[in-house]
Amino acid sequence: MAKTPSNGRPGHQPDQSPSLGGGATAETIEVTLTGSARIHAGKAGLEGVLGTLALSPQCQTGDVVTVSANGASHDFAVLRRRWILDAAGNRLEITLDYPARGR
Repeated sequence: MAKTPSNGRPGHQPDQSPSLGGGATAETIEVTLTGSARIHAGKAGLEGVLGTLALSPQCQTGDVVTVSANGASHDFAVLRRRWILDAAGNRLEITLDYPARGR
């Protein structure tokens, strides 16, 4: 299971700003799950909710995404941001992990 950044340090270099994706991806955000997040989502019945999740390009590594469903809240961590460039265009992939650590 992957670990989220510690000490409040983002995933980019200190002298660099993160790319927020405004306009560069035409607002196409793809959400993927780590293995542990997928297992938890299956057990909690969250597949439908997570399948329609619309995250903003401003989500950064280390952010916590709380999904409320079936009377319970589930905290996922933004583990990774990845740009995917192909013939179909550009899109931003945001990977969620479970459990969210340090919360």
